[in-house]
Amino acid sequence: MSVSRRSFVASLGAGTAGLLTAPLIRWQGHEALLAQGQPERRADRLLASAPGMIRIDSNENPNGPGRRALEAVANAFGHANRYPVKEEDDAVGSIAKARGIATSNLILGCGSGELLRAAVLAFTSPERGLVAPEPTFEAPANFARFVKHPVAAPPVDGKLRLDLDAIVAASRGAGLIYFCNPNNPTATVHGGDDVASFVDAVNRASPETVILIDEAYHEYVADKSYRTSIPIALANPHVVVTRTFSKVFGMAGLRAGYAIGQPDTLKRMASWCLGSNVNQLALAAVATTVGDTVHVISEQRRNEEARAFTRNFFQNAGYTVHAAEANFMMVDVRRDAHAFKLECAKHKVAIGRPFPSLASYARISVGTLPQMKKAVEAFRTVLATPVTASQ
Repeated sequence: MSVSRRSFVASLGAGTAGLLTAPLIRWQGHEALLAQGQPERRADRLLASAPGMIRIDSNENPNGPGRRALEAVANAFGHANRYPVKEEDDAVGSIAKARGIATSNLILGCGSGELLRAAVLAFTSPERGLVAPEPTFEAPANFARFVKHPVAAPPVDGKLRLDLDAIVAASRGAGLIYFCNPNNPTATVHGGDDVASFVDAVNRASPETVILIDEAYHEYVADKSYRTSIPIALANPHVVVTRTFSKVFGMAGLRAGYAIGQPDTLKRMASWCLGSNVNQLALAAVATTVGDTVHVISEQRRNEEARAFTRNFFQNAGYTVHAAEANFMMVDVRRDAHAFKLECAKHKVAIGRPFPSLASYARISVGTLPQMKKAVEAFRTVLATPVTASQ
């Protein structure tokens, strides 16, 4: 069966397609909501989903799932009334084959987000906290604070790179280190040798501390010194690697991810995960798309082209972009990032949420090349506006 995104929606029927294609929200009131200082991600995503908006705010893949994944989803609808059992085994087997590991070395998650939360619950406590740099992906630290486990947050350095020495120093007595590589939101990356040395240093400084290395943006890295940490996780019981299908595979809305590590380490995490945590449709897409190298290579090329265009625009205009080793970049816009975000929204361009520790930096996700060509014209207009005292 051959299916495109357009024919897939059409096949659901006119009524359902109307629900999928209609605007999810009304624009009115959302700018005011953000202007009042509403920080919640839900508000940002509601703003981004306004009609006509260029959505480069959440590091999503603008091209969506590949053809093979869409075909798998369409074919799986007949099983949507059943709880997944064999389908979970099929997905695990496909991932294990693609990564060259045993099925006992991985567990599935509802996106990698569920796995990050499970790691916080499994490895931290009121006595043994979390180390998560500032800024990084906030979910682990936010959840640790929610359950009242301590959080240490060593700041990034002057080039927005994770300060590995500071993280090692903070690791003593910690239960878990969250190490996002490439790091969200700074788009910086550490090479394989540096990561291996870092893991060794943590093992010496705090032998019981677990290191979770989040490789959500693995496929987008161009830095030749970078390499996956999966071999380290297979050899070291205190290292776990997480991956997601939300980024290069374009499945953010389907919610599927996985963790790789030694079986006993993963069992501690799995006890905090829901049963049947990945739905039938996502499992079908995972089993099909994880080995779809043609799709991955195509998405890497598309992202690289649009990313280079966008980075060149900012750098040629005199704005600092320290790194762009993902499908987003952090740009020093030399003004309040929240105000810049709101001004961009007025021009129908939604960019990433502000990060308080980097108040003048805006996170720009990479859309399609045509989208980025439109977006940079909005950026050009907004950046030409003088910064007011209130900003």
